[in-house]
Amino acid sequence: MQNTDAGALDKKALREKMKALRRAAPDKEARSAAIAVNFLRYFHEKAEKTVFLYRSFADEADTSRIADALMREGTDVCFPRVEGKEMVPVLWTGQPFLRGRFGIEEPTGPSFTGRIGLCVLPLLAADGQFYRLGYGGGYYDRFLAGKNIRKAGICYDFQLVGSVPREPHDVPLDAIVTDKRILIGR
Repeated sequence: MQNTDAGALDKKALREKMKALRRAAPDKEARSAAIAVNFLRYFHEKAEKTVFLYRSFADEADTSRIADALMREGTDVCFPRVEGKEMVPVLWTGQPFLRGRFGIEEPTGPSFTGRIGLCVLPLLAADGQFYRLGYGGGYYDRFLAGKNIRKAGICYDFQLVGSVPREPHDVPLDAIVTDKRILIGR
């Protein structure tokens, strides 16, 4: 983990700090490619039929390589769509994406009601206890509540910190995949 003293930072300050680090990061294309390679290595060990994958935007690690590789291998890939205060998975079969309320592309089509084996979560920071700091909307927390779904966070390695602020309802990830390593939790 990086030597960032996240424990002393509140969520808002840590979010801003990590967004600035991501914006300034060199070689995002190469880093995203390395994340995809590491993620696929992790995925092949856990092989799930359906993956719920976020659609990257701004300075996030690019998830398009992951989606393309999974689909070529016959894995069903769902992307999130926000409906009110909830997030629903939509099976992606090549249909168009439309800009959602937060400027993130969301798939059109009906919501997916089948079993999701792995959820890939976006994050701004993560720690060695496998907790993540998201964007603060709680969409993934609500989506995952009460579901038995494996959870993997993907990020650039510099987004790993000593500790992220957490709340009692926060659920740890099962894995964190970066451009440099794969960390396996529970």
